Order: sequence, then C-alpha cells, then structure tokens
Amino acid sequence: MNTEKPGARARYLLTGISVFGVVVLAAGVVLIMQLAGDARFGKDFVGAAHAALPGIFTAGVGVLLAVLPWVVYPLTETSSRGEGDERWRYEQMMWAMENQRQLLEAIRETSSLSDAAKLIAYRQKDREALRQAIREELERADYEAAKALVDEMERRFGYRQEAAQLREQIQAAWLAATEQQVKETIEHIEALLTRFEWNEAARQAEWLLRLSPEHPAVKRMPDRVQAARDGHKRELLKQWKDAISRDDVDRSVSLLKELDQYLTPSEAEAYKESARDVFRKRLQQMGVQFALHVHDKNWAEAIRIGRQIMDEFPNTRIAAEVREKWNILEGKGRQPAGV
Repeated sequence: MNTEKPGARARYLLTGISVFGVVVLAAGVVLIMQLAGDARFGKDFVGAAHAALPGIFTAGVGVLLAVLPWVVYPLTETSSRGEGDERWRYEQMMWAMENQRQLLEAIRETSSLSDAAKLIAYRQKDREALRQAIREELERADYEAAKALVDEMERRFGYRQEAAQLREQIQAAWLAATEQQVKETIEHIEALLTRFEWNEAARQAEWLLRLSPEHPAVKRMPDRVQAARDGHKRELLKQWKDAISRDDVDRSVSLLKELDQYLTPSEAEAYKESARDVFRKRLQQMGVQFALHVHDKNWAEAIRIGRQIMDEFPNTRIAAEVREKWNILEGKGRQPAGV
C-alpha cells in the first residue's frame, strides 16, 4: 500500500475547504457591507447590527473553514509519516524474512543432494586435500602412508596416471632415503670394527640386511664383519706367538686373555700346552719378584705382587706360601719405611 497518494488527496481536500472558507468569508463581508450601507441602519445601530447577523455568521463560518484545514493539516502529516515509517519497517521485516527463506531453501537443497552429487560438488577440494596430505607424508618420510593415500586417490577419483606418477615420486624418495641410511649405517659399522666391537657391528649388519636385503653393499656386510673379526684374531695369534718366541711373559699373558673371546674350544685345546707354559713362566716370574721385594724389604711391592699371585694362581704352592706370610707382610707394610 502506497501512503503518498492518500496524503496528497488529504492535502488537496483541506486546501479546497480552506479556499471555500475564504470564499464564504468574502461573501459574509460583502453581505455585511451591503447591510451596513443602508442609511436607515445608521440611525438605529442596534437594529443595524441585528440585521447584519446573517452576514457576520457567514463571515465567521468562512473564517472557520479557511483556518481549520491549516490546523488539521499538521496532524494529517504526522499520521501519514507514522504510517509511512510503519510501512517501511514492515517492508524491511518482509525483506529479511524473504532472505531467510531463500537461505533455508538453499540449505535444504544442499542437504538433499545425493552422495554422487556431493562427490561432484566437493571433488576438487577433496582432491587438493589428498594431494596436500601426500606431500606432508613425503616430507615426514612416511612412505607407506603416502602410498595408501595415493591408492585412495586412484580409487575415489580414478586418476590412474597421476597416481602412477605419485608412486614413482614416492619410490624415488624412498630409494634416496634408503641409500643415505645404508651409507650412514655402513660408516657406523666400519667405526665399530676399528674399535673391535664385533657384537654391535654384527647386530647393525643384521638390521641393515633386513632393511635393504637386495642392496649389494648390504649383502656383503655380515661377511665384512666376520672377516674383520677373523683378521683381528689372526693378528692376535701372530703377536702371541711372537711374544712367546721372545719369552715376553707379560705380553703373552695379556694377548692370551684377549684371545680367549676369539678361540673356539677346539682351537683353545690346540694352544693349551703353550698357554700352560706361559702361565707357568709367569707364576715363576712373579714368585721371583715377590721373593726379591721381601728380601729388599720393599713391602709395598711385595704386598702388591703377593695379592696378584693369590688372585691369578689361587691353587698353587706359591699362593699358599704367600697366604701363610700375609699377616706378617701387612704388618710390615704398615710400619714406617726403612724399618
């Protein structure tokens, strides 16, 4: 409903009434003048006034009709503006309601889409999300997870060519990472071999073989560890034999103790007589040193060597003699030097 036309009609009506009032006023004035011009009324003022009452009434009605519309008009304008404001608020509310209806209709249509329609609508976003996830898995070096995501892309979207390219990238990244890991592990194993840490080197070689069983360098690592161990064993045996030939008893004993972890039972049996001869010579040597330090009253050294004899050769006659004199030796050792 348009409020402008009723307002205009009201203004026209009030203006017409005001104009009509002016005409009535003018007619009343003319009537009064005509009545006042009669000479006989000049002699009788009261009678003349009484005779002019119709003219006065007519003029009063004219004044009322001319003035009243301009008193009513502001009230009409206020009412029209109030109606216009109310109409504007009503139209704004109806516009908002229409927007809400359209939004709800769009939501209803979206929610009623079939799975196939949704797949088409969100296909691009899902594909980009999968690609981003594959890149992130590659950066984390989680190649199995990246392959699973590529399989999902091929299954859901049918991109066989792109999936094949991504698999090639994953395989290349895996090979590069594996090659670097193999290189670093081999270098670590070589460092272990230089420190004669055979067990740890063998464990690392076995782990590397499980990681990359077809790698040529990896295949050779268990044999490399065993060869290094055998080479070190041969070198120890050579040094031991050289020490025996020089009658270097201390060096022979030291090498024999080190060789103990390398010799098999059959090998140990083969070297048993040589080992016994070495230990016999060492015991004799230590017995002579003990006797000399006792003779020279060098009690600290006598105690040190005596304790060594009892620890290394506890069941020998010399060890029994040392134990018999041990209390005396300790007493001498507590005395001031030179006593």
